[in-house]
Amino acid sequence: MFIMDNTIRDYAWGSTEQMAQFMGHAPTGKPQAELWIGAHDGDPSMLPDGRRLNEVISEDAADVLGNRVCDIFGERLPFLMKVLAVNEPLSLQVHPSSERARIGHTRENGEGIPLDAGHRNYKDQWHKPELIFAVTRFEGMAGFREIDKTVELLKLLNLKWADSVAEQLQSGPAFQTLRTVVTETLALEGRKLTRLLSQVGDAARHAEARARREQLRHRSHRNKSQSMVGPEAVRVFARVGDLVRRYPKDPGVLVTLLLNNVTLAPGEAMFVNAGVVHAYAEGFGVEIMASSDNVLRAGLTPKHMDVEELLSITNFTPIPPPRWDPSERTADFCYIEPPVAEFCLTVGRPPLRRVPATGPRAVLVLEGEVEVVARDERIAVRRGQSVFISHHDGPVDIVGTGRVAVGAVPA
Repeated sequence: MFIMDNTIRDYAWGSTEQMAQFMGHAPTGKPQAELWIGAHDGDPSMLPDGRRLNEVISEDAADVLGNRVCDIFGERLPFLMKVLAVNEPLSLQVHPSSERARIGHTRENGEGIPLDAGHRNYKDQWHKPELIFAVTRFEGMAGFREIDKTVELLKLLNLKWADSVAEQLQSGPAFQTLRTVVTETLALEGRKLTRLLSQVGDAARHAEARARREQLRHRSHRNKSQSMVGPEAVRVFARVGDLVRRYPKDPGVLVTLLLNNVTLAPGEAMFVNAGVVHAYAEGFGVEIMASSDNVLRAGLTPKHMDVEELLSITNFTPIPPPRWDPSERTADFCYIEPPVAEFCLTVGRPPLRRVPATGPRAVLVLEGEVEVVARDERIAVRRGQSVFISHHDGPVDIVGTGRVAVGAVPA
C-alpha cells in the first residue's frame, strides 16, 4: 500500500476554492477542476519513491492487479477515480462505446494525429462509462428527456421556434426526430443563431418567472408533480438563461432544452453510459469511470468540437434521468455497482472491513482521518489524501473517524 500524489487539473469550469479546501491547500487563484486518482497515462498518480502508478503496474501487473483483472482487462488498471469541483457548466459531451473507441483510435493513429493534439477525439481505445457520487448538491443534464415532457416544456417558452421543434418531435419515432432536431440545431450559425439564442434567453427568463408563480399557486396540489410546470421547469429555464449569457453564439445551449435535468442530493449518484449526451453544471463530487480520456464535444466549451463524430456515436433514445441507486445502503454505508465490469464504488464511515477484499483498490478520504490496515502495514491518511492497495496486499480494514470512497473492480 502507498499514499498517492495526484495531479489537479485546472479547467475554466473549476472552482477557485472547493478543491483547495478539500485538499487542505491555499487557493492558487486558478479554477481547479479535477483531481486524477489512478494509472491513466494522461496523469498517473505518483508513488512516494517517485515512480508512477502505471509504471509500477507494468513491472508486475499480476501482483498489483491480480490474475483475474489481468485476464479480463490486460495489464492496466481498468478504472480511474476523480474528484470534481464544478463551478460552471462543463462541455456538452458524449463518450464512445468500446467498439467505437477502438475504431476511432485506430483510424486517428493511421491518420498520424498525435495523441496530445487538440483536435484528437480518441486518445485511447477504451470506452468511458462513468458514475458521479454527489458530496454536495450536484446539478447536471444527462440523456434525452421523454418527448411528451420536452414538448410541454418547449410550449412554456411561448416562442415560435420552440413550438416548431415541439411539433417536429411529435411527428415520428422519438430517436429519429431527436436525431433530426439535434443535427439541425447544431448546424445553426451566424446571425440567425445569435438572434435565436437571444430570443430563447428572453423567453426562458419570462418562462422561469411564470413557472415560479405557477409553482407557488399549486404547491399544495400533488397532481402537479408529474408536470414540467414546477421545480424542474424553473431549474431548466434558469439554466438556459444563464447559458445564453455565457455562450451567446453556441447552438449547444439549445440542445440542453432536450435533456433531463438531474439534481443529486449529497449521497446520491448518477451513471452515464456510452452514447449518453451529458453536461455537469454545478457541485462537488467523486467520479469513477473506466480508465479512458475519450470525449466528443458539441458545445459549451472553447475546446475542440467534432459535431459530426459526436452525432454518429450518440444514443437518441429518450431515457429517464439516469440516477443510480446503491446495491446496498445503511445510514453510514453504500455500495454502488453500475452495469459495467471495470468499477464499483463504496462510500462509508469506518469501521469498514474487507471492502472489497481483492484486486486493485483506491481509497480516498472524504472527511476526517482514517487508517488503512493490511496484514503487515497500516497507513494514516486525512481528507484529500488517497491510498492505493494492490491485490497482493489482500483484505484491508479501514478504521478511524472520517468517511471514505473506495474504488475497485467488482468481484
